[in-house]
Parts: sequence; C-alpha cells; structure tokens
Amino acid sequence: MMDSVLNRSRPGIGLLAILLALPQLSETIYTPVLPAIAQGFGVSESMAQLTMSIYFVGFALGVLTWGWLADYLGRRSAMLAGLLCYGMGAAGAIFSSEFMLLLGARFLLAFGISVGSVVTQTVIRDCFNGKALGRLFSTVGAVISLSLAIGPVLGSLGALAGGYQAVFIMLGGTALFMTLWAGLSLPETHPGQGAVRNNQGSLLARMIRDRKIRVYSVMVAGANVVLFGYFTLGPFLVEQIGFCASVFGVTGVLIAGSALGAMFNRRLLTRHSGDQLILRGCWLGLLGALLQLIVTLFLPSIPWLALLSIIAPMVLMVIAFGLIVPNLLSSALSEYKDELGTAGALFGLSYYLLIAAGLSLVSHHYVPVAGYMPAVFLVIFLLMLMAWFHYQRSINKP
Repeated sequence: MMDSVLNRSRPGIGLLAILLALPQLSETIYTPVLPAIAQGFGVSESMAQLTMSIYFVGFALGVLTWGWLADYLGRRSAMLAGLLCYGMGAAGAIFSSEFMLLLGARFLLAFGISVGSVVTQTVIRDCFNGKALGRLFSTVGAVISLSLAIGPVLGSLGALAGGYQAVFIMLGGTALFMTLWAGLSLPETHPGQGAVRNNQGSLLARMIRDRKIRVYSVMVAGANVVLFGYFTLGPFLVEQIGFCASVFGVTGVLIAGSALGAMFNRRLLTRHSGDQLILRGCWLGLLGALLQLIVTLFLPSIPWLALLSIIAPMVLMVIAFGLIVPNLLSSALSEYKDELGTAGALFGLSYYLLIAAGLSLVSHHYVPVAGYMPAVFLVIFLLMLMAWFHYQRSINKP
C-alpha cells in the first residue's frame, strides 16, 4: 500500500493540477509586458525585472504562512484564504498608478497565490505515497509546463489588447474563478481530527540539520532560476535581436518541451530511480546551456533564425527542468509525514528565498549582451551538478 492512494476523499486531479500551475501562469503571463512596464512607469529595465524578484519574496513568505495555516486551520481554509489574498493583489495591480504601488501589489499577489504551491502539494502528499506520488507529480509537472507555454501567449495577447493593465485584469478574473472552483470542489484532506499545533522551532532546527533538505532546496531553486531567468531576461533579449517584446510570448509555445520532460519522467520512473533522473536532467541542462552560449556568440544575422537558435537549446533546459524538479519535490519530505503542511512551508520558504535571491542577482548584474543569459544558466547547472555529486557521495559513504 506504500505506492498507492492514502486518502480516498481526495479532490480531482484537474483542480490540483491547475492550482499547482497557477503560480507559474501568474508569473509568466506577466513577462511579455516587462518592457512596457519599464516604459509606462519610467523605470530602468533592471528595475522592471525587480518585480520578478519581489514576486518570489512574497511567494516565499506566503509559502511559510499558508503551509502553517494548512496544519493549523486545515487545507481547505488555508487555500480559500490564499486565493482571496491573490485576488486582492491582482486588484491592487490594476489600479496602481506608481511603480512602488505596483511592487506592493505584486508582493500581495505572490503572497496569496503561493497557496497554490504549498497547500496543493500538501494535499497531494496527504492522498498519495511512494511511486504513485512521483507519477502524480510528473503528470502535474506536465500541466505546469503547459502553463509556461500558455502564460506568455496570454500575456502577449493581453498586451496587444489593452497593455499591461489588461494582463492584471486577466489575473483578477482568474483569481475569482479559482476561488469559486476551490470553494465548491476542494475537500478537507487533513488526516488528523483537529488543528495541529506544531513546534516550528524544533522542526526548523531539524530541517536545517537535514543535508537532504539543504541540497534539495538548492537544486529546486537552481532549476527555477534558470526557468524564470529565461522569462525575466528573454523579453529584452528578443528586443535585442530585433523583435517587439510581444513576440516573446510565441516562444512560450516552443518552451512547452518541459512538458515532454515531465511526461518522460513519468515513464522513466518505471525503469529508473528518481536520483538517476535528477542526474540526467542536470547533464541535459548543462548541455543546453553550453549550446545556447555558443549560439549567442555567433548569432545569425537573420532575426527569425537567431531567435530559433536561442530557443532550441532552451527546450533542452526546460526538459531538464521536467526531469529534475518533480523527482526532488516527490521525495523531499518523505521523513516528515506527521508535519507535512509546516514542513512543506519551511521547505518551500527555503527554495523560494533562494529563487528570489538568484533572480535579484541576475537582474542586478544584468548586461544587455546576448551571451549574458546562457552564461548565467551554464554556471547554475554546473553548481547543481557539483551539489548533487557531493550529496550522493556523502550518503553513499560506508
């Protein structure tokens, strides 16, 4: 029974998948309008990119809050509260007249939608275990990957229809719809009979001492910095090649290769261990980053050919994402079954803070040259490989 369903009162896979994909959709739908925001609010490109880092800071704090509330109040109550907060942030973004107000709204939006990550993962871990859990994370990972393809397209269409404000209106509508859907369809999956009052201090100390948690946090963060680094830097790179930023949305369709990675992962789990797939994903990502760096040093003069030359290696990197992240997430908290909500919150807090820090560094040191983005990605995958080899060597010592 260790590899099957644990909780029969479980929500539909469709609702779980969309709730997990919503944070990525809410971020990538926004990326095509970054240049327009820089122009509209009269700020620099690096300041416009800062809204991405602010998003992950709010997200990290939200993960901690909603994960704790999922144990204290229950999964359903925490989810609905987070979605309401998400809607308030979207409304604030719509009516922001100054850049600092927009940053605050983005923070609130991210704080709220983080519930879709931490509480949904907790619900999944409530209901599934073993390889069934890994397969479900792979399936959900494919849906998340599709959201990465859909988000930039929707953002580009919104930008063409009504500028960046139209994108925020789309987010507000999404918040309303998902609150109603979750309110009608999400059951309470908490395995206990009442509220759980965890000693977060002792749990935090235990997780800090846990080498597995530390390494997995770094690995998840690295893969996400690559992915969202592309969505942060890509619009400006597309403009350097000679296209308007709205063309960047089309590249999201090509980036749907990460869905292939997630589905490959589901099939490969029947023949390979999760650790083996994580290692192969790191090597594939490293290859993609190296190819992309070489391409940017010799960009073709034809704009469309230059764009495709950059996108093709990126597909390898997002396939790598689909191999790495689901296997990390499915096994990270296997030793914390009694405190899944709070443990998931602390784990999420660690890697989302690392994501925010990584994206801040990428934006702060941004140089408007084509080779900057792939050079950053190459360094990240090298560090991930080093961390993984060191961890595997430490756990395999006699």
